[in-house]
This record gives sequence, structure tokens and C-alpha cells, in this order.
Amino acid sequence: MDAGLYSNSFSEVFSKILGDTGVSCYQIHTYTNLDQGYLSRLKASQKTNPSPETIMKISLGLVHCSPKVTLLDIDNLFKSVGRSLRA
Repeated sequence: MDAGLYSNSFSEVFSKILGDTGVSCYQIHTYTNLDQGYLSRLKASQKTNPSPETIMKISLGLVHCSPKVTLLDIDNLFKSVGRSLRA
């Protein structure tokens, strides 16, 4: 997914990754200790623009919970809020 220079499509990207991998917000919460309600609000577009630290925690939780998560998925999460894994 090409997110362009800046796009706030975190919810869309996050939801797609969760659906494709079968990982739940509860599983990410259990691994990262991020608030489950906050994760659900991110997924539902009720919260937007999570911090880079939060995206990294979510990414680590996704990778821990599913071998289906790819580096491209993680890069897309960062790109969805106008950030990049690359320097």
C-alpha cells in the first residue's frame, strides 16, 4: 500500500493487518500492555495518529502473535501516519 507523503489511514492499515493475520487487539494488549480500549479505538478510527513508540509496540505485538506479519506490514503502519522505518 502506498500511503503517499502523508496519510492518516492507520485504522485501515491496522484493521487489514489484524484481519489478515488473525491477531486481536486483546493479544496485542496482553503482549504490550497497551490499553485494549485504546487499541480498539485506533482500529475503529476513533483515535488517530499514534506516537512512533505506540506504533513500535503494536508492531512488536503483531510480530510476536503471528508469523504472517511482514516487514512490509510494519512499514505500512508507519507510512499510514506519515512516518517511515527508513532513515
